[in-house]
Amino acid sequence: MRPACNDERTSPSRGEGMSAERIPIWLKPRGLRCVVVGGGRVGARRAERLARAGAKVTLVSPKLSPLAADLVRRGLVTWIDRAYQPGDLAECALAVAATDDPQVNRAVRLEAEARGVWCNRADDAGDSDFDFASVVYAGDIAIAISTGGTRPDVAKRLRQALEQDLATGGNAFIRLLRQWAEAPPAGERPPEP
Repeated sequence: MRPACNDERTSPSRGEGMSAERIPIWLKPRGLRCVVVGGGRVGARRAERLARAGAKVTLVSPKLSPLAADLVRRGLVTWIDRAYQPGDLAECALAVAATDDPQVNRAVRLEAEARGVWCNRADDAGDSDFDFASVVYAGDIAIAISTGGTRPDVAKRLRQALEQDLATGGNAFIRLLRQWAEAPPAGERPPEP
């Protein structure tokens, strides 16, 4: 029997595994060297979040999405114009593997593991040391929403619903959250808010 949700130490969850395997923390990567491998949409978004939080981000990719190119143009990230090579994670604190090639992402993960570097694999949450939660900001308050990397689409929809509710005073987030709690497990799309 699961304990009741009565304080910050316990919470209801769809899967017992996520709450047992993950600890929500707020990382302050100021000055940390972070390497993002992959210049597509996902890699660019993760590079931007790290850079905006003060990390020194190096982006390794032979191609750049428009957002990644803009990050380079604005000087928020340093770009290495080539494919990943072993050794790219030397002296970094965090790594993100966000290419469209699972073998490259696995190679990045293996190098990170060998170097003792935390790694996020965009294509495999189960093989990641940390996740990028969907975050809603309201002044000094930040609310993170995560599905443990298994359903980023759901986390995004919950974030959007909460942002809408904060702007309009609505209750789309609560409706969606209640529907999601009663929805079938992964594989079936939860209802729209």
